Amino acid sequence: MVNKYEVAWTLAVVGLLAGVAVYSTILLYQIDALPAHPDEYVTVIGQQWAWRFCYTNGTCVTSEYDATTNTVTGGAFWAQPGAVVQINVTSVDVDHSFNIPQLGVRIDAIPGRWNYFSFTVPNVAPGTQYLIQCTEFCGEFHGTMRSFLIVT
Repeated sequence: MVNKYEVAWTLAVVGLLAGVAVYSTILLYQIDALPAHPDEYVTVIGQQWAWRFCYTNGTCVTSEYDATTNTVTGGAFWAQPGAVVQINVTSVDVDHSFNIPQLGVRIDAIPGRWNYFSFTVPNVAPGTQYLIQCTEFCGEFHGTMRSFLIVT
């Protein structure tokens, strides 16, 4: 004999799980959606052991980190405060992971594949720097694969 409480409890759980599944699907779509008109596009290319940033005006810089002075040579990632930036990320050699921990930005750089991510640069004073680092072990000098996002 079927107990009506067991049926009700089972239907309640199924309804709850269905609601969570629908909500999660909508949320994942919104998280992965790119803005229709970002303020800036930047191509980010990971290579052992540096980041290359290419801007829409054709300028490309390769950012190499010096651990002894905690500085970057060759250029950095520049963005204006409050700007919506779309980054197009890939790698030329091995897997890397482009990460700006303070802004919650993390996206994999995989050879032969393009990944896309957008974020809003905080409205902070010009000259503010955010650490960029590789968070995917990519070889001997992985720890020096760093750069900075500098707010202009």
